[in-house]
Amino acid sequence: MDQFIQQLVNGLTLGSLYALIAVGYTVVYGIVQLINFAHGEVFMIGAFGALSTYLLFFNGHTSILILPVMIIGAMIASVGTAVLMERVAYRPLRNAPRLAPLITAIGISVFLQEFIRLFYEQPAWTVVVFAGLAVAVGYLAGRLVGKTDLNHPISKWYDRGPLLGGAGGAVALWIVARLLNRELNPLLIIGVIVVGALVGTGIGWLTSLAVRRNARTTPSMQSVAAAALGGAVVAELGWVIFKSLITKVDWPSAKLRIPFPQIDVVTGKALQVGGVTIQRSAIFTIAALAVCAVLLWYFINRTRIGRGMQAVSQDPDTARLMGINVDRIIVVAFALGAVLAAIAGVSQGLQNTNIEFRMGFLAGLKAFTAAVLGGIGNIYGAVVGGLVLGVVEAMATQYIPGQFGGSTWKDVWAFVILILVLVFRPQGLLGARVVDRA
Repeated sequence: MDQFIQQLVNGLTLGSLYALIAVGYTVVYGIVQLINFAHGEVFMIGAFGALSTYLLFFNGHTSILILPVMIIGAMIASVGTAVLMERVAYRPLRNAPRLAPLITAIGISVFLQEFIRLFYEQPAWTVVVFAGLAVAVGYLAGRLVGKTDLNHPISKWYDRGPLLGGAGGAVALWIVARLLNRELNPLLIIGVIVVGALVGTGIGWLTSLAVRRNARTTPSMQSVAAAALGGAVVAELGWVIFKSLITKVDWPSAKLRIPFPQIDVVTGKALQVGGVTIQRSAIFTIAALAVCAVLLWYFINRTRIGRGMQAVSQDPDTARLMGINVDRIIVVAFALGAVLAAIAGVSQGLQNTNIEFRMGFLAGLKAFTAAVLGGIGNIYGAVVGGLVLGVVEAMATQYIPGQFGGSTWKDVWAFVILILVLVFRPQGLLGARVVDRA
């Protein structure tokens, strides 16, 4: 009996991990009918985001108070990746044949794996990220000052052109100045920011002249100047962070397994309950799923955005006519799945004591199996499917006799379940929420 309970605990722990990832698949599919096969890499980047947060701020410490900050760092990394993925790769293909975004998802998955493998130990790429962030912040600052609507579906990029030109011009001048001299004294830094703001304002003004024939709205010069100044200031702040913080860390190579920090309370000596051994990280994983499931239920059913997500999943065209911003809802869906994947990434690191760039591939496939098992598009089905898959894997490795048993066959049995479900009950255990969109 103790052996059965032990395997049940192991299965629930594994299933909780699958369920956290599977919800991301099913939320996105329910909104845009897309199987995001790059979601496993969002989970992987969450684990690396938590590790990076630890190395930057807490290297060598093990206090439980570190864990919430690591989780926030994981969420920032995962959500940033997922939102950028949606905006750059999936949104342009939203009305394309379904095969196009599917192939794109596979390409993004491979790209993210190789990016982490090759560049995690070389943080110079973060300067490019800070430059892009500076342009984005500058643009938002310009919009905040101008208080104009730049979201017209036909002319929005012409309307946004002056602000993007202002911020981009200021950041471009900053890049040139830093390439010429990486060590500037404070007086020159102020000069670069001021000159960058002036040059960016000029570029923004020239951009407004170039696009005015196609634009519905022309931002004021004050908003263009704010965009240029915001871009220059954020670019310099990013450089300060890079020089004083990021370059001081001895970043490990992601080509090998990287030890994950062990945190007090959630790691350490296992608990003994009778004849059953329960790892502390297992308790954290199961508790994280329980808390996330409750919060997700509340968000979907009791908040304005959650009800908007339900409306878009039923009929996006009618939801748009009713005043719902469908693009924003889709971004929220990607972000929501990324948050849960980030928590799963931290849980995986705590359980396995190490992470690697390939960890998202198999975990993503298992989570997809869990989503299909529970009913793709059904959030509660994804949770149930994950738990069932984890328990079946654990029981199969223990109780299937002969050469087909043992841990080496657990992945095989997981995908056998996927095949059986697709053949005999393709709608899943709880039934996929399929909507007939006229």
